[in-house]
Amino acid sequence: MNEPLNSLGVIEGFYGRPWTPAQRRRLYGWMASWGMNTYLYAPKDDLWHRARWRDPYPLREQEVLASLASDARSHSVRFVYALAPGLDFDWGAPRDQKALLGKVASLTALGVRDFALLFDDIPCRPDRAAQAKEQVQATHHVQRFLDAQGPGGPLLFCPTEYCAERAVPTVTASPYLKLLGEQLDPRIEVFWTGPQVVSPQISAESLREVARVLRRRPLLWDNYYASDYTSRRLHLGPYGGRPLELRTEVSGILCNPNTPLEPNFPGLASVADYAAASPGWTAEASGERALNAWLPEFTAHQPAELAVTAEDLAFVADTLYVPHRTGPRAIRLLEAARRVADEPRHQASRTVLLAGRRHFRRVLHALETGPNRDLLYDLHPFLADVTEELTRLLAAAKAGRTTFPYRGGLADGLLRLGWPE
Repeated sequence: MNEPLNSLGVIEGFYGRPWTPAQRRRLYGWMASWGMNTYLYAPKDDLWHRARWRDPYPLREQEVLASLASDARSHSVRFVYALAPGLDFDWGAPRDQKALLGKVASLTALGVRDFALLFDDIPCRPDRAAQAKEQVQATHHVQRFLDAQGPGGPLLFCPTEYCAERAVPTVTASPYLKLLGEQLDPRIEVFWTGPQVVSPQISAESLREVARVLRRRPLLWDNYYASDYTSRRLHLGPYGGRPLELRTEVSGILCNPNTPLEPNFPGLASVADYAAASPGWTAEASGERALNAWLPEFTAHQPAELAVTAEDLAFVADTLYVPHRTGPRAIRLLEAARRVADEPRHQASRTVLLAGRRHFRRVLHALETGPNRDLLYDLHPFLADVTEELTRLLAAAKAGRTTFPYRGGLADGLLRLGWPE
């Protein structure tokens, strides 16, 4: 049996509209049911988390954070508040040193006990070792303050070089990472996203490499399901590209997922499944289990003859799969669409398109008539768009046309660049 990870959970760390308090409480319920134990509060567009980090939260926002921390504890979830001062933090300014501790103190007064400092996505200075040294000093400044407050979990730290592609010149030769490894308190856990910001594959050896430099096992900040860099898709596929042995090379796994909450159910369920997996585990089987667990969200209040099936849901998940990949059902649908575009009378391909449209229509109807309105609003644009495009393609094929005017805007055109036609 695999030893449990120290930290397993979710990061609300995306760019875009933060989740609501009700959505976070819903997430806590999911996490508790899956055995996840850590939630990191780090929404980039919370003004007081990043852009106005020195300022105290307004009273209403203080109440929200206090309630969130309390709700997390009631679900046996560790609530970690992340502060991201790096955009304009000046360690040499006494005012900023005071502001840093003042902000942390204001949050401990709300019942927050666990913290992270994030220095990601900020400009790199020419002397990266000097930048790392200042970040270490600031982090130790906070650590000493927290130690004086009483027991708490380890402070978490996100470096500016947080993946291999951002390490200069390389992971093993980076002055920045080398200094972190040498000077950062060994209790402090350091985030790492893998070879890339969004890493389709992460090897155990790549994590051993960074662990040697940092002198500790990294804490995986996994952007596998992140969708804030694309407005055109979500990720509903199984957790993959990480061998089971990877679990022994990290101190934990925290996932920064899709921007809308509701579509995160299958992916996060698969992450939890992976964390507890035994030898023989496969991503495909994990994805199937996750979708079966999600299916009741689509069948509530539906008559039997209209109820969404497991195959319907798997079809949609294959079209919104994982970074850089579509699922097998979506590949067959795309191949059929291309064949029909060339040969409008190709009956076998038209049959595939008709079946695909039925899957999409059934899921869309279930959401339109069901109680989960958040899930409807999250998936509706995609489902409606694909259903309409399939209808247009089928109508043109029935009429024997082989020309299909492209109706998309600039974003659609740019997304097509570099992909095989």
